Amino acid sequence: MQRLLPALALLPALAAAAPPLNPDTARRADTAVLTAAHSGYTFRTLDLTDDSGAPHHIYVGIPAAPPPPAGYPALYALDGNAVLEHLDPDTLRRLPAPPLLVLAGYPTDLRFDTARRAYDYTPPDEHGRPAPDPLAEGRRNGGAPVLLDLLTRRLRPQIAALAPTDPARQTLWGHSYGGLFVLHTLFEQPQAFTHYAAADPALWWRNGQMLRRAEHAIARPKALHGRSLRIDKSGAPDAKQPANPQQTAMLARREAAVRAVPPDAAEKLAARLRPHTRETRYTAYPEATHGSLFGLSFRQTLADTAQQKP
Repeated sequence: MQRLLPALALLPALAAAAPPLNPDTARRADTAVLTAAHSGYTFRTLDLTDDSGAPHHIYVGIPAAPPPPAGYPALYALDGNAVLEHLDPDTLRRLPAPPLLVLAGYPTDLRFDTARRAYDYTPPDEHGRPAPDPLAEGRRNGGAPVLLDLLTRRLRPQIAALAPTDPARQTLWGHSYGGLFVLHTLFEQPQAFTHYAAADPALWWRNGQMLRRAEHAIARPKALHGRSLRIDKSGAPDAKQPANPQQTAMLARREAAVRAVPPDAAEKLAARLRPHTRETRYTAYPEATHGSLFGLSFRQTLADTAQQKP
């Protein structure tokens, strides 16, 4: 694997990134669940630095219930800061087989670090190098291999020291660019997880490049054998109101990028992958916006993970 440029070297450019179109991305993270009583979980935090020198803040939720003989199922979720508000203590307490939670976030008080996730959740270009983000000036793409290495090689030994997990029940979830990362992992290193869940994956990215990568994965004999995938798709438009010319330009770039693939690209991708995987499900949420699908999809993935059979 080709070494990517150090993420810290990109910080001056990232600082100049456009403000978010969605004010929701600038909200502070709700961390109440971390100290909530009677949730059935104890939360720990881990601070790691990836191989490019960039810091990561990982929230680990350890069930109070004793682990099954094979270990807990594990749910790895991206955008860990934002996911916290979707962990209701009553829901956690009622899970039939509570999974170990590994919520990959950033050292910020906000729900999202939009510049960092644009870099960490997207693959490099065809030459293995970072490239400009197609939506926001100053943002970069291409850090997915480094983040995947952090999650699998660096983080997993620390997770094992905290609690046993079942290697046959390892789920990865992500939304939007995070969904793109989920598919990148499935296609490039399918053995990294057993179950994959992608909510509104950014299939339009680089003119549908992930759709082409899917074909390469399918062409490898049994590459996806034994893996499970769920793709969730929203159907209602987000009501985004640009506040300045910079945001207007960013919204126009996004709308143009989305048109690079047909509206049913996610559904067709699921159908294409289904014969080559253990299971592939496509779930449409016609009344959900891209933003509201975040919580809906994560909560469904949490429920699915708690019901996986050993």
